Amino acid sequence: MLDLLDVDLTKTKVDDLNRTMALVDSEIRFEQKEFSNNMTTGLNRWAETRGNELDDQGWQVDESIQELMTASDSLDIAEGFKDLSFFNTDGYYLQQSNWISQIANRVTEPENQMVPFELYRMAADNYKPDEDVEAPLVEVVKKLHPGMEDDAGETVADSLSLFDWVVRNIQLLPGSNLTGEEQEEARLNESESAAAAGIPGVGYQRYPWQSLLYGQGDYVDRAKIFMLGLRELGIDSVMFATKGGDGEFVPWSVGVVVGENYYLFDTKLGLPIPGEKFGSIATLDQVRANPDLIKSLDLTNEESLEDNTEYWAKPEQLDDLVALIYTSPESVSKRMSSLEAALPVDLRTNLAFTSAEIAARLPAKEGVTEMPWDVSYQTHEFRQAIRNALEKKSDDVIAAKLNDYYFNEFYIDNFVVYRTARARFFKGKFGLDPEGFSLNAIQSFQRLKYTQEQIDNLGSDSDQQRRLGIRKEAEQNVTDFNTEVRSVQGQMDLIRRDAGLFLAQCHFDNGSMNASANWLENIRAEDGVDRWNDGITYLLGRSQEKLKDYDQAIEIFSNDQLQQSHGNLIRARMLKEIISTL
Repeated sequence: MLDLLDVDLTKTKVDDLNRTMALVDSEIRFEQKEFSNNMTTGLNRWAETRGNELDDQGWQVDESIQELMTASDSLDIAEGFKDLSFFNTDGYYLQQSNWISQIANRVTEPENQMVPFELYRMAADNYKPDEDVEAPLVEVVKKLHPGMEDDAGETVADSLSLFDWVVRNIQLLPGSNLTGEEQEEARLNESESAAAAGIPGVGYQRYPWQSLLYGQGDYVDRAKIFMLGLRELGIDSVMFATKGGDGEFVPWSVGVVVGENYYLFDTKLGLPIPGEKFGSIATLDQVRANPDLIKSLDLTNEESLEDNTEYWAKPEQLDDLVALIYTSPESVSKRMSSLEAALPVDLRTNLAFTSAEIAARLPAKEGVTEMPWDVSYQTHEFRQAIRNALEKKSDDVIAAKLNDYYFNEFYIDNFVVYRTARARFFKGKFGLDPEGFSLNAIQSFQRLKYTQEQIDNLGSDSDQQRRLGIRKEAEQNVTDFNTEVRSVQGQMDLIRRDAGLFLAQCHFDNGSMNASANWLENIRAEDGVDRWNDGITYLLGRSQEKLKDYDQAIEIFSNDQLQQSHGNLIRARMLKEIISTL
């Protein structure tokens, strides 16, 4: 009898966990708050039923982050990292891990890898893989790096694939370089640190899951997604930071560990840093030994007439670097370590890791100091300041400071079908559902390209109301209903502006370059798409490059008025050089 009870209890624990984790991958159209509450409740119920089992798993504190934890003691999530209780933001962290895991594993499948890499294929002696070649991008990488072994070639190819996806799909936003006066004007509270005071800054304004959901982020946001994706693939990396004029370290380039080397990927440039052989990727040792590799990233007067055309890192800065190891209050916590160990194999993602164990595997380099990166803790501080400010609805001064939040995030956070479409895209769900029960990513974004008639008729279209979560309750008065309809109509107008680019991204990921280029050409002429100029221009150039219309691609990349213009112009230069040899 006791054995039977034990079996039943074990099954209940597993079922509780499976039901809760199923929400992470579910296409049920949860509102964000509902999703967060359901996840937190389910995870805490599971932790309570496990009891002492979770205390016996040998978890240990990551000693390397003690100073970071002390500095972040105002955060409940940092203070509670030794506990087994889950927080209301943990559901998003788990969904983030799920999304990044699916992206990383999808884009590194050998049959998908060659699609985006026309430039590198040409650089590798115009390589044309046979049907028998199982991993053509690995062969390209090995041709560009003579003498590279198979294992290293696979690591570099996987890193290149993931990096390219991030650059194509997370539009580059400008850094937030506010003056002292502007910082004070943006301040939401009297906290000492800029992040905790709600003052916008580079790298900490968005969680990685938000950058994915919104399709935008600054170069540090891009780097965080890239590094987390590498971690899902079992590849170590650091963010190298240079010393600025004020003595502060400034994030520069992601260093991907391959053997005893760091291969350099610049998320602001949108390119791996070019090596000595055309088409190769430079290592840290190479750029230190050959300063011309960095100097060659300056733009010429023929390429750009902007005031500042120099590359942002100088050769002399590379002698004294910090290797920042990405960490977060979730990744070092006891609860995530226990949860990861309990997950079934098919649901397991990389939830728990310590900076100490990563540091122990890093290649030792002279002039490189390793330390945990505090950017994730700053994000928690910044977002806590935003949440607290949103509660002060009656404060007109605070409300005015939150304009960016309402314009860039609020409509997305409240539009459940948008989030469903993005999740289908991250999964690579492009095929048709044979049973016809759900839409794929392409169909989902096509449906979000609302016509003006659809928007205008929302108040009388019950099917559309149902899809968008509008429920006309019996006790609801007409004024409240109409107010809700007008709010959703405004959201629809913004969503249709975004959906065109996301639909083109789906076609590109699905290998349909003609469809991608056609969509991009069409939406360039639409009103209100200025916020997506960078993403539209870059993806259109990449589509034309893949379609072998190199002259058109070069012309598109030669626009010097975009956030990523510097890197685009370097890409145009590379294209010109390679096609001149064909």
